Amino acid sequence: MKRNAAFFWLAAALSPCYGYLPVASAMESGSLAAAETARHRLMSDAQWAALFDQHLPLADRQHAVAALEHSSDLTDPHDLYMLGSLYHMGQRAPGSPVQQNAEKASLYLGNAAIRGSVLAMAKMAELKLAAGQYREAMNWAQIYAHYALLPSNDRQSRESYTAELVQRIMDHVDDSQMTAIMSDVNSFIANYDTRIRQGMAEGAMSDQLRPTSPRHRYKGASLDERAFEAGIADFIVTFRADGTAANVQIIDAVPRPEVAGMLREFAINSTVKPSTNSGLRYGWMPILMNDNRYRATTRH
Repeated sequence: MKRNAAFFWLAAALSPCYGYLPVASAMESGSLAAAETARHRLMSDAQWAALFDQHLPLADRQHAVAALEHSSDLTDPHDLYMLGSLYHMGQRAPGSPVQQNAEKASLYLGNAAIRGSVLAMAKMAELKLAAGQYREAMNWAQIYAHYALLPSNDRQSRESYTAELVQRIMDHVDDSQMTAIMSDVNSFIANYDTRIRQGMAEGAMSDQLRPTSPRHRYKGASLDERAFEAGIADFIVTFRADGTAANVQIIDAVPRPEVAGMLREFAINSTVKPSTNSGLRYGWMPILMNDNRYRATTRH
């Protein structure tokens, strides 16, 4: 009965909506949510990779993070997403210059979400679920469903993760709460839809290096392993001139840090087009895992 309810409300999130009602206070905190200035990316993927380089002084890397956080130009959804991911994972990511900080993770990921980062919506749901804030978790899961399942070339790859995320939260939410939750979700979408879609479109057109991989890879669980759960992991991959991967840096993973370990092999086998330049190149690679299949997601 619970599983049927989860899919019912997942479909309801796709319905037309009007009105305004804030979903989560974290979205409105600070000046970031109110900013409507022209945005540009403050950090390249190479600079994000450098934050984890333990050959560089820790103080310098921490100063770089602080400078980014205090910049009045911090409005780009990718910068916000990466900063939120940095604080979500903390030093569970090797070489991270910061400690885990759920409050900062929520602030930056929430602001990335309202600027068009679809993956930030999923991470907000995961973060609220882990904190036991089940209604807010369901709000974000339904918002993620609305945008993640828009027609695209990788909609199918997102459906299983979306359904699994909703089901995990539904185990803690009464059916009687869903009408109020969907009212909040519809109000949020009505208020932020234009901004979100603009951010999604700008992200799709960015000239960021985009690693590619086989469409999907399957890994079955052995007899002494439990079945894999759905999840998302972010990496910065370093590429040689010939387009092959030289190094993989874990940035973040949900719902558990172990998800990154499962997906690292998939990331190290990714490639980019060869370059005549002999220098190293860097690319952010978010990977979605569901149904025991790994996919490099094309809509971030």
